[in-house]
Amino acid sequence: MDVFVMEPRYRFGEMTPWGGDNLRLLFGKDAPEDRVGESLEVSALDNLESIIINGEYAGMTLADALRDDYEAVTGTDKAPFPLLLKLLDAKDTLSVQVHPGDEYAIKNDGKLGKTEAWMILAAEPGSRIAYGLKPSEKSLKQIVEDGEIEDNLRWVYPRPGEVYYIPHGCVHALGGGVMVYEIQQSSDATYRFWDWGRVGKDGKPRQLHTQKALDVTRPELNLDKVAGATVLTHGGSITHYICDDNFALMRLNVAGSMPLDFKYMAFVTPLDECKIVWGGGEVTLRPFQTALIPACVNDARIEGHLTALCSSLPEKQKLREELSYRAENVAGLVD
Repeated sequence: MDVFVMEPRYRFGEMTPWGGDNLRLLFGKDAPEDRVGESLEVSALDNLESIIINGEYAGMTLADALRDDYEAVTGTDKAPFPLLLKLLDAKDTLSVQVHPGDEYAIKNDGKLGKTEAWMILAAEPGSRIAYGLKPSEKSLKQIVEDGEIEDNLRWVYPRPGEVYYIPHGCVHALGGGVMVYEIQQSSDATYRFWDWGRVGKDGKPRQLHTQKALDVTRPELNLDKVAGATVLTHGGSITHYICDDNFALMRLNVAGSMPLDFKYMAFVTPLDECKIVWGGGEVTLRPFQTALIPACVNDARIEGHLTALCSSLPEKQKLREELSYRAENVAGLVD
């Protein structure tokens, strides 16, 4: 099996009324129109499956390859496909939203819940993100009923390179002028508290999900950007940011040739041109082009002098042992 070079699918137009044109202008994506909010780099979502553009599966969807040999691709026999990788361009602020955990989402929506994380790629001066709620003597229900959700958001001013962990139950909103790399559970389970009064083509406001949002919100969550922990490795270093029960998020600092040594599949998105080399071949990746390293390809290496973003399924015990006391700097790693 080859390393898969992925062609993304897009959410655009009325699906992402907050989107801009930077996915095309800055990241070189073949976006279908000027207003595009999301580039789904690695996706097995129905009707939004990313496409493999090289090797034996060229022209086929990721879902096709999974049907052929799910465990060889992912490294696990647990379905459905667990992860979704996106690049997001927020020209305007997204809705104020919250995601459910697995138990609530399965019971109420018949789908997995959603925990996610953002690596900030770009942030215009003064841009911000809503990241949790301010402490309040009022209950969240009362705040919502009084129309004060905007006043009770906790705003943070992000910088490129920072990482924000958004577990289920954390109220959040990506602000205008921010671009992010987002790794998440493969789910669209999202409940909106507020959408800034935006309306669709029909002139009606987009749907809110107030009761469900109230059910799943954890107002006590008061998180900070993730510190991360860096370890030296052959060909550079790896900074680990998140390793919870759902996914791992890392930055690869490549200085030559670095092994991509993972038990499970891995997603690699370089910020500069690089090569991925393995026993069966090699591919060149452009900046912000994503490759999926199947679990069965156990000799892959990334070559160049660059930074790359990398996501995989978690190997918590292995990383805890490697980091020792520094494990507390990695979100989700210390129970």
